[in-house]
Amino acid sequence: MSSKREVYENLRYRIITNEFGAGQQLYEKTLMQEYHIGRTPLREIFQELQRNGLIEIIPKLGTRVVSLDLRTLRDTIQLRRELEGLAAELAAMHIETDQFHSLRHLIEMAAQTKTNSMEDLKKLSDIDLAFHRVIYDASGNRQLKEMIESLLYKMSMYWFQVGFSAAEFREQFDELAELLLAMEKRKHKDAKEIMKRHIDHFSTVIKENIF
Repeated sequence: MSSKREVYENLRYRIITNEFGAGQQLYEKTLMQEYHIGRTPLREIFQELQRNGLIEIIPKLGTRVVSLDLRTLRDTIQLRRELEGLAAELAAMHIETDQFHSLRHLIEMAAQTKTNSMEDLKKLSDIDLAFHRVIYDASGNRQLKEMIESLLYKMSMYWFQVGFSAAEFREQFDELAELLLAMEKRKHKDAKEIMKRHIDHFSTVIKENIF
């Protein structure tokens, strides 16, 4: 694996899925050897992961995965609720046929994950990320997409840090199926409210798991 983008995406995935746990130190030399990448591109990857809110770079102390912070989580949920609602509203107005097909396919894939294994949890996380990215693309607003993607990565990481089950994750797709139906009917206001309710559901479940 030599492409800087591939290394970034692989490392991001390992952080989100808790392979690198909260607070874990990331050592440059180890990762340089593992990915066969130089120090400069690795540090550029670290900077992008830091912008995503997934790691923190502390001068003289090194780089580590961020820990679950309730205040940051609250702020992230508040922002994502409004931005996701807007993205869903715009997507319902502008979505194209091939994007509909992609969303339907993702819903079908989620329905095929039947177990509560970690493997299925990771599959559902991948499907969830892909579903939301299609929504962002369909919104037609590039700046909105860039703003919201980092929030999506951070909230996906909380799924794994808190220790959600695949069953709890699977419940989220009932709402996404409802969202898809509203978008097919071009009911943009309904799509906005369904997406906000979807984020509220996430917030409720994560609070239950923490407390």
